[in-house]
Amino acid sequence: MQRATMPIRLRIGALGALPLLVAGMSVGPVLATPAHAAYGPCNTTSWRDVPTLGGKNDYKIPARSGNGISCYMGYREGSSSAVEALQQAITICYPGTWAARKIHNSGGTDGTYGNGTVEAVRWLQINKLDLAGSADGVYGPQTRAKMRWPHYYDRGALLNSCTNPSTL
Repeated sequence: MQRATMPIRLRIGALGALPLLVAGMSVGPVLATPAHAAYGPCNTTSWRDVPTLGGKNDYKIPARSGNGISCYMGYREGSSSAVEALQQAITICYPGTWAARKIHNSGGTDGTYGNGTVEAVRWLQINKLDLAGSADGVYGPQTRAKMRWPHYYDRGALLNSCTNPSTL
């Protein structure tokens, strides 16, 4: 029985393509990095003016030092102050919803982005924010742009109103 052999030129060509194939594989995971990773995790909060209410009426929103409000938070990511601002917004501006109950039942506004917060954000994305196609439980620019945030007077007293700053 005779063994089929590959012509020498074909073998050399195939070996020459191997480094390119390997190099292509190593680039793959870099390209698969989530888009929100470019913003960096939220590591602080920022007070923003509510223009329709006049001076001393602000809302507190997760932010990133040096990057404004373009940041993200996910499971065990984000500073406790940023996560707490998100959890407060969910419980105050979406009262009685499954998401608000989930935050309450999984530790309340504890500043930890755990499973309860992931599930609450995912539920909001699907049911209140019209983001069902990208509902992943991660807080980022798309979620921020659609959420309502509670208003505070003089950065202290909670007012009985919430708005979406993108609509102001």
